[in-house]
Amino acid sequence: MLTDAARIHKEAGADAGGNEIRQAVQAGIERGRQKSWQGRLTKGSFLGLAAAAVTAIILFLIPVIHDAAPRAAGPAGEVNWGGLEMFKRLYSSDSEAPTLDTAIRHGYIQEINQSVASGDYRITLNAVTADENKIIFLYTANVAEGQEIYSVNSARIKNAATGYDLENGGGIGAHAKNDGHDDKRIFYGRGAILLDRSKPFPEQLEADFQIASMDKGKMKDLAKGVNVADVHYSPRLKISFKLDPKFKRQQTVIVRPGEDFMLEGIQVTLEQVELSPLMIRTVVKIKNESEITWENRQKISGAVHRNEIQSTAKYGTTEIWSPTGTGTDEGFEHYFGSNLLDQPESMNMIMKTGEGKNTKEINLPILP
Repeated sequence: MLTDAARIHKEAGADAGGNEIRQAVQAGIERGRQKSWQGRLTKGSFLGLAAAAVTAIILFLIPVIHDAAPRAAGPAGEVNWGGLEMFKRLYSSDSEAPTLDTAIRHGYIQEINQSVASGDYRITLNAVTADENKIIFLYTANVAEGQEIYSVNSARIKNAATGYDLENGGGIGAHAKNDGHDDKRIFYGRGAILLDRSKPFPEQLEADFQIASMDKGKMKDLAKGVNVADVHYSPRLKISFKLDPKFKRQQTVIVRPGEDFMLEGIQVTLEQVELSPLMIRTVVKIKNESEITWENRQKISGAVHRNEIQSTAKYGTTEIWSPTGTGTDEGFEHYFGSNLLDQPESMNMIMKTGEGKNTKEINLPILP
């Protein structure tokens, strides 16, 4: 199918408009649908295809998965999370909320619901979702009467095959709400693990948690600081589980937009975008080699004060913002969540620079 799509794209002509390209690629895809499914998920970078062609290919390469019962579909923010509804407590503050919306909407979730307890402490691993770049996990911490959760001060995942912890991608958490008040005996958390897709996909995993608590009433004066002697810690609470094989099948698609723009008077280019069900990674590089200096890298990195992706699908327009970014030898890169399983019709990266009257918005198309 991919060969057909690339060939027909070439036949459409280099100067063909977007509609002609889309029609040509769609013809290739329809032809591909009639072939065997074997080899459909071969990993690769579609370097020579126009963005319109890549869009059509994505719709075939990463189909909606229905291994688990999908929730009711709806616009962003209106997805029925079913037995995970309590985790919407984190929704307004969590950069992964749109990603989880999409995963749950399409049944791309694995409910674990395993618990382990020790003394006054209990942890439950509620659910996970994963692709070759990231694992997202949802968990619930509980403490006995007389204790209140200060934090889940450690939430990590070990690859049982290697015996090593996987890279922690951060997380977020909050106490449960009960009649409008915090129930400090219950804590809902979301963690993330970053994966290196050049290494074997992890299958057998061990989640490892530690809960920090304080005696009831001791958390009223946290604004004055924390007395270390008042904090109690659970033993390590560990849960072993196996990732659903469906997560291994989802491959990363690489798009090379080659969109040039200016930052702080320096010409840069959106060189590469990597898309997978749970993560989008954008790579911005200084275009002219002679301008690649430490000072210029600092300038362009500091110029962007907000970076988000607007993705439009049949469910509506989703805004996905980037909580993390890092400098590179030639520029910088940002990491976003993803709604790729919604099969977006268009996707743009929007970068905001400047302040006050000098605020500017740079709009860069990723998918047409």
